[in-house]
Amino acid sequence: MTQDFYDRLAPYYHLIYPDWEASSARQSRGLARVLGEFGVEPGTAVLDAACGIGTQALGLAQLGFNVTATDLSPAAVARAREEARARGLAITFGVADLRSLSSELRDQFAAVIACDNAIPHLLTDDEIRIAFIQCRRLLKPGAVFVFSVRDYAAIERRTPDHHSYGTRTVGDRTYAAEQIWRWDGDQYDVTLRLMEQRGTEPAIVHEFQSRYYAVTLSTLERLLRAAGFGLVARRDEHFFQPLVVAVNPIQSPSPG
Repeated sequence: MTQDFYDRLAPYYHLIYPDWEASSARQSRGLARVLGEFGVEPGTAVLDAACGIGTQALGLAQLGFNVTATDLSPAAVARAREEARARGLAITFGVADLRSLSSELRDQFAAVIACDNAIPHLLTDDEIRIAFIQCRRLLKPGAVFVFSVRDYAAIERRTPDHHSYGTRTVGDRTYAAEQIWRWDGDQYDVTLRLMEQRGTEPAIVHEFQSRYYAVTLSTLERLLRAAGFGLVARRDEHFFQPLVVAVNPIQSPSPG
């Protein structure tokens, strides 16, 4: 379901943002500040393990990081590769699932990132713990795992819950995007609806559906520690969602 969501959304994903280019640059600067706080500077190897169409990977590469980028969605990776090529950026791309990263990649990194609420696409605590273990296996000792998530403990649960993304004009077409959430216990289904209008022609409606687990930050911290991470910190001031930073201990037993 998640792969299909992002495969179909890949050609339109940038339309969710008022200005995707500006958002990419702003988010990457925020990530770079947090990475720098933990000793990860431009020139070092960073894995974006949920790269999508490249929103963070492109900006980090432009800032001088040595970026590898993977995603579950082949269509999103293909779009990200084209975006990198158009900008003359040397990024290594691949298709990989967060739950099996270490079987797809062999290098170790100074940081692994997974932004824009990617982790809650994993629908159980065990799936998340497995993904955290996989990310940690690709980290050098003392390296960091950084991901962004919604703070679900602070979100009112209403069904249906409408989230508007406003309108965008591209050439002779206008796009209006919204998300509709429908709650089901600690999970919720999302319909992303994109209305495409050209002049007086009938509107075209594109719909994309996925599901999320409203996992709390306290649960994520517990799962990070179960996966073998040491220090876990939260940073709210540099990104549009809370950033969770987890440090791979320099010496510790491997998680089971």
